[in-house]
Amino acid sequence: MMYGWDYSSVGGWWMLLAMAIVAVAAVACVWLIVHRPGSTTERSSRSAADELLRERFARGEISREEFEEARRVLG
Repeated sequence: MMYGWDYSSVGGWWMLLAMAIVAVAAVACVWLIVHRPGSTTERSSRSAADELLRERFARGEISREEFEEARRVLG
């Protein structure tokens, strides 16, 4: 007799820990896929902002200085 220290009492905690690690790893993978640096969403939002800025400059809504300052701020 092992006085309460058999494989089933300790194994349950290890299994729970292993499942938690797998769940955290899966969530981290999904987050990295969605929020990866340089994703197309980031590029498209920058190009959309640049296009809008160019349209406003072409219509005469902003001056050349404002256009250049806005482009500098947008990066």
